[in-house]
Amino acid sequence: MDAKKRQNESAIVRIYNAENIVTAQMLRDLLKEEGIEAFAQNSGAQAAGHGTPGFGIYGVDLFTTEDQAEKALEIIKKYLND
Repeated sequence: MDAKKRQNESAIVRIYNAENIVTAQMLRDLLKEEGIEAFAQNSGAQAAGHGTPGFGIYGVDLFTTEDQAEKALEIIKKYLND
């Protein structure tokens, strides 16, 4: 089984809750530069249409595949601590 197919079969997991859509997209782009596919989605009640999308009290969740989650978290932590 090739790596691309394995990635498609891996579970999707939440890796980070960003303060807003701007931070989430910045982190998503950072992960993409490192070869990690990720996506952002409004968290909590915002996903149901409440509040201003991307700027509510629940933040914005970042997701990636389970097999890339550990590396993604390391990259995010390093970036936020620098």
